[in-house]
Amino acid sequence: MGKKKLLVMTITTVLTMTSILTGCKGSNTTPTNSSTNNTPQVINVSTTQDPATLDTSKLADSASNTVAQETQEGLVRLENKKLVAAGAEKWETSTDGLTWTFHLRDYSWTDGKKITAQDYVYAVKRLFEPSIACPNAGIFYVVKGGEAYNTNKGKAEDIGVKAVDEKTLQFTLNTPTPYFLQLMNFVNVLPLRQDIVEKAGESYGTDPKALVYSGPFVVDQWVKGSKVILKKNDKYWDAKSVKLETANINLIPEEATRQQMFDGKSLDLIQNVKQEYSTKLKDKIDKGEVTSIIGYYPSVGYIAFNNNDPNKIFTNAKVRLAFSLALDREGYVKNVTKKDQAAYGLVPYGLNNGDKIFREAASEPLKEVKGQDPKELLKQGLQELGLDQSKQIEITFLQRNANADTRVVGEFYQSQWEKNLGVKVKIDTASDGATFNKMIMKGTYQVAQTGWGADYNDPMTFMGLFITGDGNNSAFFSDSQYDELVKKASVESDMTKRLDMFKQAEKILIADKAAIAPLTFNVASNYMQSYVKGLDIEAGGPSYELKRVYIEKK
Repeated sequence: MGKKKLLVMTITTVLTMTSILTGCKGSNTTPTNSSTNNTPQVINVSTTQDPATLDTSKLADSASNTVAQETQEGLVRLENKKLVAAGAEKWETSTDGLTWTFHLRDYSWTDGKKITAQDYVYAVKRLFEPSIACPNAGIFYVVKGGEAYNTNKGKAEDIGVKAVDEKTLQFTLNTPTPYFLQLMNFVNVLPLRQDIVEKAGESYGTDPKALVYSGPFVVDQWVKGSKVILKKNDKYWDAKSVKLETANINLIPEEATRQQMFDGKSLDLIQNVKQEYSTKLKDKIDKGEVTSIIGYYPSVGYIAFNNNDPNKIFTNAKVRLAFSLALDREGYVKNVTKKDQAAYGLVPYGLNNGDKIFREAASEPLKEVKGQDPKELLKQGLQELGLDQSKQIEITFLQRNANADTRVVGEFYQSQWEKNLGVKVKIDTASDGATFNKMIMKGTYQVAQTGWGADYNDPMTFMGLFITGDGNNSAFFSDSQYDELVKKASVESDMTKRLDMFKQAEKILIADKAAIAPLTFNVASNYMQSYVKGLDIEAGGPSYELKRVYIEKK
């Protein structure tokens, strides 16, 4: 991995905090051989939404990602901000950087069957299978033949991945890719058992009892709408490092409820809290009852405009820019979310371009156009669309769910746009997070708030989202110049030239075409009960890494 720079540090235990990648992450890591004093090894954590699926070829949401990465073991794993050998014991690259060879360790699935290179070959080819529609397939187009097969222009057998033998896996790339090893930590390339997948058919990933596992934990129960219970996998190759016996992942959408449970110690970890709650916890921190990990987490919240809006309104760049500039971001983070940092660009802090932090080397493009009048932009845009301006424009904002916090946010946007643009804003509400995500990716919305967290330590994890046709292109944005710049930057080895390409592309996306409206860069506030030891929060990994966690005597 590239060099990382310390951004923010307010750690109350002896630990280091570095922003690296799915965001800002740190750990309160302690030696795994410390005594647990016969204390029950059970941790209670939370999620704000149900996992969408446990099918690693299809999932893209953070809740699913967390469960998958805690229960499966890929080639590499993030530990203490570093990629370490996991399913692979070692690997090497060819001198031209086009061939990567991984040598697997001797490890098994929970049913006792050995994990082989073919399990990885199957997983990689399946993520490119057009009928699977993996939303992250575009991220892996660096693999030879992957894009052709994924776009119905090639064959599966031509994909650049093969099993040299049972324990040797080989990738062939289109071009040298500096961040390729980081991609191997990605959830979509976790090993898959073909016989298990084919036996389950379309239902694969919905029933945890029908799955086999290769990671530190197994899914013991999945009570949809309530919780996921993980149990230690005694057959895991590194089981000696796993101290927890049980991890209860409780579905708790409301922050107020999470705060109450954390105060009552029925929740051992609370994340992304509002500033006033952080202030409230200061006394407990001073007393040593609570520890914290706080800093930039490379993720961005943004408004997605449907650039293919069937009502035409958001097909115009000036209209989109008007709606973007009409939002008071500073007031939003101060008075509404009461956390995070106002964002005027896509790429957040905490990501490297070579040995430099990208956001420190590139100004946020929306700041350069802040002086424009939103009402005048809207007027010009509507004229270009040929719409009758004598009638009040009405738009529909889609919000994720009906939770109290979500409603407050939606009402802020409604108020801002009605006040600053003179439009009418109707709020539509999805029944749940999974439905919201489906509506976004199918384009059955007009305007919505969504976001993205880094999957690896490089600006490409954000810039690649808005390439034409990408499975995660929530705005359905398409621009040939943007595509060309990002694709060239993805393979450019000169970091100065690469930085300039990314800067030009970000300006097109955010200011010139205003495909989306960036809102916030995440400043993660993670608090643990002081008896929780060894917790890691790794950007590019699960929301919380539990492999080396243990509970000290309470």
